[in-house]
Amino acid sequence: MSVDIELIKKLPLFAAASQSLLLDVAAHSVLKTIPEGQQIAYEGMSSEWFFVVLSGDVRVYKMNDSGKEVTLFNIHENQSCILTIFSILGQKQYPAFASTQSELHALMIPSVRFKQWVDEHSVLRDHIFQSLSARLTDILDTFDQVIFQRMDSRIARFILDKCENNGDTVNITHEQISHELGTNRVVISRILETFATEGSISLSRACITLNNKEMLQLK
Repeated sequence: MSVDIELIKKLPLFAAASQSLLLDVAAHSVLKTIPEGQQIAYEGMSSEWFFVVLSGDVRVYKMNDSGKEVTLFNIHENQSCILTIFSILGQKQYPAFASTQSELHALMIPSVRFKQWVDEHSVLRDHIFQSLSARLTDILDTFDQVIFQRMDSRIARFILDKCENNGDTVNITHEQISHELGTNRVVISRILETFATEGSISLSRACITLNNKEMLQLK
């Protein structure tokens, strides 16, 4: 059964696509639901599928031999993974790890088909170049934070960024934050306790509540 063409037309990647391309995508793509907490890509794998997130959140990160992680970027609704694109187009192994942060609904396209369409359609290439610019900014921003910013500033910004999408409450453990920011859980806990003592946040089990946005912005 083919995917609804109206759904495909709403995706930024295919917004300027011709009717013939849309019909081709509808005929060769599938819809897939993946539970929260699933590893969907790992370093060194072959990218056999290209995907666009319809709903949900995917975390893309690097991990060293000791298991220390640092987030490169997240993939949200209507977005795709630029690393998957490069892996497919360059016929290279995937250079990072990716896991679902919430239940994921995605449009899945076989990599062979996707590479063919990119070769044949300039509208797809144009969108890829635009996506590359945005992702490079994200990755450079991550490097800037890791190298130049104090950990308390990074944690404050992380909480503020999460609250933009989730309101004033973020359901996350100290361990998860340590993976996101590439540091020790004990360091995360110590700084969060300091924030809580100052009154900028409140802490409960696997939950952070933002009390004073302005205080965190000054970190």
